[in-house]
Amino acid sequence: MSMECDTRLAMMSLRDRAVQPAPRRDSTGARRIGAGVFAALAAFALTLFTRTA
Repeated sequence: MSMECDTRLAMMSLRDRAVQPAPRRDSTGARRIGAGVFAALAAFALTLFTRTA
């Protein structure tokens, strides 16, 4: 093999091994859903414990 082929193979190997980090996903939507579920659960608990017998 020639030097050019060796260099090209080495560059292809480096490119294949390069790991690109995954783009960071915004988690504000998940927090919003979590807060809504928490608020609903708190409201349900309040209705259970504040009912008159």
